[in-house]
Amino acid sequence: MTESAVVKTINAVKSAFRGYYFKPDMVEAPDKMEQREFGYMQFGQPGMVRHLSFKSMKELTATIMKEVPSDIYCSNAYYRFPTYPMQEKQWLGADLIFDIDGKDLHLPCVPSHSYPICTNCGHASAPVPDEKRKEEHYSCPACGGKKADDISIPCAKCIEGSKREVKRLVEFLTGDLGMQRSDIHIYFSGNNGFHIHVSDEAYIPLDPQARSDLVGYLSGSGLMAESIGVRKGNAENLFFIKFPKSGLAYGWRGRVANKLKIDGSSMIKLKHIVEQKGGYAAFKADLDRMTRDIGVRIDPQVTTDVHRVFRMSGTLNSKSGLAKIKCGDNIDSFDPFVDACLLGDGKLSVKVKTQVKLKLKNKSFNISKESAELPAYAAIYLICKRLAEAS
Repeated sequence: MTESAVVKTINAVKSAFRGYYFKPDMVEAPDKMEQREFGYMQFGQPGMVRHLSFKSMKELTATIMKEVPSDIYCSNAYYRFPTYPMQEKQWLGADLIFDIDGKDLHLPCVPSHSYPICTNCGHASAPVPDEKRKEEHYSCPACGGKKADDISIPCAKCIEGSKREVKRLVEFLTGDLGMQRSDIHIYFSGNNGFHIHVSDEAYIPLDPQARSDLVGYLSGSGLMAESIGVRKGNAENLFFIKFPKSGLAYGWRGRVANKLKIDGSSMIKLKHIVEQKGGYAAFKADLDRMTRDIGVRIDPQVTTDVHRVFRMSGTLNSKSGLAKIKCGDNIDSFDPFVDACLLGDGKLSVKVKTQVKLKLKNKSFNISKESAELPAYAAIYLICKRLAEAS
């Protein structure tokens, strides 16, 4: 892309974002905002402007209007001095937040809607089937570059996959940990996933180790075979069955018992299952696979980082032009390609880099021509995905 095309494209996106932020009350006010650190990214510039503090939404809105950032964040943490350097802020606690990202689910549909974009020249190519992708090394047809970013346009299956993980997480939080459903708030991330915020103040003081332990429990890592009654014998791979006194009805024990179709009276059946697997070690390996499948696939680094800045609710994501917004109580009825697609319908001319299909606001687009005039919400989406430029 030429320098003038870059400037024109940035100006087009910035203009669309400005129009969005000029509408009243688009950005959700965080709790205790005077104790939070804020930051933002600027179009066409590296790095984040951070260590900022705002005492009111009026102050924050004025900065957004003036700067029109590409992305806007605030900390999950509360600080006594949020504008000070990190080591001097005096940490007071942090919200408990989980991140479920569609790209971490490794769904089989992804290669069919992932576009390789050359990191050297920005050339975009059509999606490559997974089998062919494994056989061939990438070579840019425009410049011969050997490295590409895979840019995915999530499909309905991707979103449904993320929703399943969200619902599974909510079941863990309410069923195993006893959280109130009213303290769990689900947000679409603005691109390809969901953020789950917990407003129960009992979790605010948790340090990184406690949050890591919580992530381990939710993801099912390290569950001991002994916890469901398979105990290691004195010799290699020997075992015996002794169920825990508290039974197999609750938590992870209940999940594994349901999967194995056993209960507290199934000692002989469990013994046969372990023998069929090949003994203690083989059963433990199978148990690890089972718990990975049953557990929740969350990003551990996000939850354990007590100094992280998160995209603010109601702000736009520069990777898509969609908004991070609260999903409401019924996630099944939430459609991010409609509910979070909040840019205008005005026409915008773009140069599309490759044939592309997408569906936004219940309207399907199958763009095969290089030049197209599209509604702003669709044009900005393709630009943010690096699949188009303003013309």
